[in-house]
Amino acid sequence: MKKIILMLIIATIVGCSYSVYSSGYPHLKTIALPYFENATTEYELEESLQQNFIALFQKDGRLDIATLSPDCILEGKILDYSNKILTYDDTNVEGYQVKILFSITFTDMKKNEIIYQNPSLMLKETYSETDDSIEIKNEVDAQKEIFNDLFEEILSKSLEEW
Repeated sequence: MKKIILMLIIATIVGCSYSVYSSGYPHLKTIALPYFENATTEYELEESLQQNFIALFQKDGRLDIATLSPDCILEGKILDYSNKILTYDDTNVEGYQVKILFSITFTDMKKNEIIYQNPSLMLKETYSETDDSIEIKNEVDAQKEIFNDLFEEILSKSLEEW
């Protein structure tokens, strides 16, 4: 009986020790992250995006950032940016919505093929300085959340294989 219990425990431990990440491109180990072109009037938006992407790729750990001979490259353009009033009452603005339009290309440099491309990816996030039911409280945090969503979108459409 002890052997059966021990085998069940070992099977449970081994069965649970898998990664949620699966790569359809195991040969990709490094990535180049050139600055996105910024076609908006939002000064330094590409700089914020770059800093966030570097931190996200380092945290994720699947691809090391490289400048010389990368295995893949992520290129993009910030096509449009808006920060509009979303909701208001008689006297105050209650909520805003930030929208950013991107053009993205993720290329496998080893095989010289595009893995993922989206010429018009629109991402948006709502924020409010006064509404406690909305987690995001300012425009900069809304931008960061969009950058996180962009990162997840790119990885899910390129490296992850389900």
